[in-house]
Amino acid sequence: MNIKTAAAAPLTGGRHCLGIMRSLSPATVIAVTLVLVLGGAGFADAATGGTFILGKANHETSTASLSDSKGTPLSLSAPANTAPLAVSGNAMVANLNANYLGGLSATDVQPTGGDGFTSVNNVTALGSSAVVVASTGTLPAGTYYVTATALVSSSSGEVYCYIAKGSNPSGLLSFSTGPSQPSFQAAATVAASVTAGDTLQELCDAPGGSGSADYSAITAIRILSSSGTTPATTGARAPLPKPTRHVGVAHG
Repeated sequence: MNIKTAAAAPLTGGRHCLGIMRSLSPATVIAVTLVLVLGGAGFADAATGGTFILGKANHETSTASLSDSKGTPLSLSAPANTAPLAVSGNAMVANLNANYLGGLSATDVQPTGGDGFTSVNNVTALGSSAVVVASTGTLPAGTYYVTATALVSSSSGEVYCYIAKGSNPSGLLSFSTGPSQPSFQAAATVAASVTAGDTLQELCDAPGGSGSADYSAITAIRILSSSGTTPATTGARAPLPKPTRHVGVAHG
């Protein structure tokens, strides 16, 4: 008599998983169970040597690096008014080159300035027309604190010294004057706003006759974060007193 043995029905669904679990060692069963439970619950964190998981906390015990031989290795984007990057401390990041600092461009916060002077005993002759005795080089746009000095003398009368822009030498920004007995130190200071490429100059003249200027110097220090406009804190000022005469620049 032939006896036909019926083939066992394949395990499906939970019975199939149960069969697989029975074939594993107890230690393996525990490990697999933890992965299924913790991973399914969303508690698993990526750690050193693991996969970086988006939306989860990732931890490591050594520095991770990211490189791209063809372009920028990392690009971050966020909604408007939301920082695309956050850090946990205020320690300095070496070699970090940023285009903005507190919303200001690198040019806005760059402390630039200029100076000019005549060498010791390089005497500049003075007459009735103003002449440049010291000048800065060309300056970036911004607002500057400017100080100018000169040791001046005159054979008769007073000597006037001025601070003016190179683009408008007759537009006096500040001036100093005093009697020549026989000489005095002329000094002037002012806050001046200049456009890019302009200069600031010190000019002197001796309207009563011949004179001279020595040890002439001018220094212009750009106000931090200025961008060519006079700060609102300067407020309105009374116009500077000016001599009642025309001031011209000597040509020669």
